[in-house]
Amino acid sequence: MNKIAAEEVANMLNTWYRAIRRSDAEQSIRLFEQIKPLLADMEEDQEVLIYYSLLELRHKIMLYDARGKKIEQHEVTAGDSAASHMTSYYYYLFSGAYEVYKKNYEQAISFYKMAEKKLALVHDEIEVAQFHDKVGKLYYYLSQNIVSLNHTRQAMEIFKGHGDHDMNLVSTYITMAGNYTEMGKYTEAEEYLTEAIHTVRKAGDHFKEMQLLHNFALLYAAMDNSDKSIQFLEIVLNDQAYAASDYYFNVVFLMIKELFKIGDHERAAAFYKEGKERSKSAANKIFDAKIDILYAAYAGGGEQAVKDCKANIEILFQAKQYDTVRELSLLTANVYRSKSLYKEAAHFFLEAIKAEEKMKKVEGM
Repeated sequence: MNKIAAEEVANMLNTWYRAIRRSDAEQSIRLFEQIKPLLADMEEDQEVLIYYSLLELRHKIMLYDARGKKIEQHEVTAGDSAASHMTSYYYYLFSGAYEVYKKNYEQAISFYKMAEKKLALVHDEIEVAQFHDKVGKLYYYLSQNIVSLNHTRQAMEIFKGHGDHDMNLVSTYITMAGNYTEMGKYTEAEEYLTEAIHTVRKAGDHFKEMQLLHNFALLYAAMDNSDKSIQFLEIVLNDQAYAASDYYFNVVFLMIKELFKIGDHERAAAFYKEGKERSKSAANKIFDAKIDILYAAYAGGGEQAVKDCKANIEILFQAKQYDTVRELSLLTANVYRSKSLYKEAAHFFLEAIKAEEKMKKVEGM
């Protein structure tokens, strides 16, 4: 049987990557299914195999972003001595994005620093935009909002100059909105989310529309408009595809939090029970710790509830979930302060400060 030329597979890989860069999930899935069986019959070419492995990782990251599909463990190597500048750049960029997914932010920054060095040798404007988009998201997760906005704006302006990158533009709008939400600039955040949802509705991407409704729920939660936030969350959870995705855990966490905030303990407890059942099969220890803190703070009582909050905050610290530790420590502190339990409140305020310090110590680029 004649072997398939490595150049032919490489051309297909280039087509696949163009679909990935546009965040075209459906075409990316089709091309992945076409290409994967060809590798066994391809002429031996280490560079093409490395390129395929890198694109497979980028494909998985894109499917998480676009469809909420969980990323299983992925290993890839690309030595500088054997790889081209472009392949090395992809290795560092995609590896950085994978570490962001795993919330290993310090490791992600290390990879992005190397990617930035390689980027100077890659003459492709869209690659520059992709780089700034990803770095912008990383700094948003670290609550370094000004740095994040700077990178994200650079990506946004480049994508605006290319008519076939609407979904990438939506990605930048979401990051812009997230930063403005954290900064308390809610009008600006709402404007970016509104522009994003108009774009995805025009494109007919229903899943992405649900993701944006989830983002609206986050915005209204930050504005202390729990009722409106819950309305959006209910729409999202009634969507079968979105509720079946990995984003379910983020939605239910927010739902439990907002229901407890308005005093609807019965519904909050029902979602808590449902979430715990779902997390058993997913082995989602981070989600468990987050909702256990909510349940102990709002529905628990006595010393045991305080111990449960402390134990789960420590689990999040060990997992380097510093942004979540800060959020939930402040929430717990305010709950205990409202109950005039000032010693307990002080403890969790200090935990929030400690998390903030940890986030600031993450070395920047």
